[in-house]
Amino acid sequence: MRITFLIPPPIDGKIPERVSGCAYLLYYVPNIFLLSAAAVLEKEGYKIRYVESTVKKWDRKYFLNFLKEDLSDIYCFYAVNLSQKTDIQALRDIRDIRRDIPVIFFGPAPSDRPAEFVVDTNTYTVRGEPEHTMLELARALETKSSIEGIQSISFKNNNEIVHNTNREPIEDLDVLPFPARHLLEERDIYYNPKLGERPFTAVCTSRGCSYRCIYCVPSSLSFSRELEYKHHVARKPPVRKRSPEHIIEEFKLLKSQGYKAVNVQDDQFVWGEERTIKICEGIQDLGIVWGCSARSDHLNEAIVSAMASAHCKFIDLGVESFNQEILDYIKKDIDVRKNEEAIKLVKRYGISAKINIMFGASPMETSATIQKNMEEVKRLKVDQVMYNIANPFPGTEFYQIAKENKLFVYGDYRPVNVAKEANITYSHLSKTDLEKAVRRANFKFFLTPRFMLKNVRRLGSLDSLKAMLKKLF
Repeated sequence: MRITFLIPPPIDGKIPERVSGCAYLLYYVPNIFLLSAAAVLEKEGYKIRYVESTVKKWDRKYFLNFLKEDLSDIYCFYAVNLSQKTDIQALRDIRDIRRDIPVIFFGPAPSDRPAEFVVDTNTYTVRGEPEHTMLELARALETKSSIEGIQSISFKNNNEIVHNTNREPIEDLDVLPFPARHLLEERDIYYNPKLGERPFTAVCTSRGCSYRCIYCVPSSLSFSRELEYKHHVARKPPVRKRSPEHIIEEFKLLKSQGYKAVNVQDDQFVWGEERTIKICEGIQDLGIVWGCSARSDHLNEAIVSAMASAHCKFIDLGVESFNQEILDYIKKDIDVRKNEEAIKLVKRYGISAKINIMFGASPMETSATIQKNMEEVKRLKVDQVMYNIANPFPGTEFYQIAKENKLFVYGDYRPVNVAKEANITYSHLSKTDLEKAVRRANFKFFLTPRFMLKNVRRLGSLDSLKAMLKKLF
């Protein structure tokens, strides 16, 4: 049986980023969450293909010709909020050309709103973690057997949409095969400018986050499992962690395959000193450069020292704001002073401190708090910063707050580029105010001589730097 995972051409020219799942593409990161599901199916004997049309630079005409010639038995789409319209259009194209071939949607958008994807009796959604569910569904479709007992799927039966009971998150992540990276047809296009090396890939060492930030859209896989769990169990799912030994084994495999750079795609990489140091000691002789995300209050000198020795080049810190009242409102559960300490600690060990700052996540946000954030970024000499406008994503507490308080500009959530466009407005801080603020903040940071000189060296040319900045402004 031939199963093809598809990334269709975007209908509006803007490419949704499907790994983090909440913005448009800045650079290509391999979707290891999709490739993990593909690996499980391939291990069981299915013939798997991955067609990422955006990498191939296909237009819609080329995509339609592909469908006319292709002989796949099942198509699968990993859908995020920003890709929903594109993926539904691709489904319509499949129905016009391939008629009733089974189509499976998975990812955060179908996990949250399965009814919007189950448009006919040959369309299915896999909610939450996909690996085991996808395999059971593929077997049922192959043998034409009942799907009524398969957990965490939604389907249509006699014009009624059926939502099967939820599946518990996978307990032992070590049993899963490594992502099927060999399915990537153009490996060298994937890149992370914060690491500056190719070939580049991503690794996931844990799933989930135990914290309660009201706005949070974690990695697209973690968001899928979180939405599924919240909808059916009314709380966040437990964090699952791979063993250090299994992670080290994957890094060694990547080394043998010629990879030089890795982004750890976890929502939060540092889960305890002993585990983190053991991982670092196991990979430090491989010479692979890597980066990750971590909470400031999970870092200490022993951990950061071990990470530096293991060639960690950057740590993403979710600072969000340098105002304590705002941090408390968004339930970040962290002291603003701890963020400052972490930035200084990371820089002291030669690791790039990259921070995330979000405007508008609280009614306490003002022009003064926004200005304070910019001043602190400058004072602390942060290496890299990503300024965004808070967007209340479906499935978050912030979404409920925005609905109840009529904060949405368009009446409800709308996919927007959070680096440029606001989806919310306050009486004292309008959509235009937020958009001007994020643009001003980016200008103040990215167009300084210090940043430009440093990043021309890192990116290799002024043209590469211009291309990166063009996507921000």
